[in-house]
Amino acid sequence: MTSMNYLNKLLSSLLGKELDAKVKAYFISGAYKSILLQGAIALLTFLTTLFIARSVGDKGFGVYTIVFNWISIISVGATLGLDDLALKQFPVYKEKKAIGQAKGLLYWTNGVGAIMGIMSALCFLLVVYQLDVNYKEYYWIAVWVIPLFSLMHINQATMRALGFIGLGQLAEKFVQPFTFLLCLVGVYFLGSSTITDGDAIGARTLSFVVTVVVALYLIWKHTGKIRQTKEAIYESKMWWKSCKYFAITSLLYILNTRLDIIFLDWYEVQEAEVAYYNAALKLSDMALIPFAVLYTVTAPMFSQLYTNKKTEELQEFFVKTTRIACLVVSSILLVLILGGELFLGLFGDSFKAGYPILLIMCLIKFIHVFVGPVNYLLMMIDLEKEAMWCLVASVGLTIILHVILIPWYGIVGASWATLGGLLCFEILVSWLAYSKGGIVPTILGSFFSRKHNS
Repeated sequence: MTSMNYLNKLLSSLLGKELDAKVKAYFISGAYKSILLQGAIALLTFLTTLFIARSVGDKGFGVYTIVFNWISIISVGATLGLDDLALKQFPVYKEKKAIGQAKGLLYWTNGVGAIMGIMSALCFLLVVYQLDVNYKEYYWIAVWVIPLFSLMHINQATMRALGFIGLGQLAEKFVQPFTFLLCLVGVYFLGSSTITDGDAIGARTLSFVVTVVVALYLIWKHTGKIRQTKEAIYESKMWWKSCKYFAITSLLYILNTRLDIIFLDWYEVQEAEVAYYNAALKLSDMALIPFAVLYTVTAPMFSQLYTNKKTEELQEFFVKTTRIACLVVSSILLVLILGGELFLGLFGDSFKAGYPILLIMCLIKFIHVFVGPVNYLLMMIDLEKEAMWCLVASVGLTIILHVILIPWYGIVGASWATLGGLLCFEILVSWLAYSKGGIVPTILGSFFSRKHNS
């Protein structure tokens, strides 16, 4: 208890005296719940990735990477930004006690999400059937993740927006990776201690079925007051307007982080090298646990502070929370840099070839967390349209860099191209947050904000 009190005091002091006590309490409480779940998913994902890589080999792991890279992109597109709409609007309706609108939004997001998820899956199957694509038999299995992902993501975002920070991550951050690992272990023992890349793809698809059941149960259990109100008010025109930009932004963002695998596949880089690249990427992603906690907990508060016109407090909240995340992430990145070859060797000795990629990925992660969750901030303060154009520019530059660098430098060129696109994006959104929103991002933001105001 003493250590917990000390940690509370430390976090409170790092957040500063400028922030309201309720805002600090919200962040600290949400951070504890999120760090446990994010830590759980990081550990489970890492163990699962190791299990797959060592079971199916580097080539099989490369095939698995390519298949789910496409599925992930289409899944985010099928969600149509409905998860971001929920994060933005539910705190507003909660603040205004607009239960009718909340009920309408709850039903509308689930209905639209289910329809678009199924339609996207069927359209993708049609494309796979018509074109001579590699790994066609695997896509027929993995494609059903798309509607399941859409429903899971929308309802988990709704839970977080309504204040259930821990439960709003439980299905996605714990149930899915845990079920996936259980399915893999089950297949391993049932299949005479062997696993194929197809087994891994089937196990992941099955894990999403369980995850959606849990997500729907949680939303049903904790929205009784909203569902029991007599009238559901639908503000569809306004919701569609926001969704339009949320959807494009989310799709562009996932594209910007997945273009490397797409182009490596397009240029027919060997599956084993794709596996080395993905192993380095997965390892560097471990460092982003505190950053994932940051944007998960802060996004609803961004919307609430902006709605209440508390710009100065929003500035302080953004910077102070970003500093905490940056401090922790930087420590983890240092460990990864120093012990990178050892960690990559856990996947298999051949995976040590991905160490140069890991170094660049660590630099990418540091820049990302140094700037902070500006993209989420912009979407919560009615600048989603402008954020979309920043992503368009970033994706365009990333594509150009991939086309230039991959033929010459292979997987190393892909990582440099990703870094270039990220730098473009972070510079643009930071300028946009400052010029349009009056918020100076990065961990240095409040210092420059005070200088600017004076």
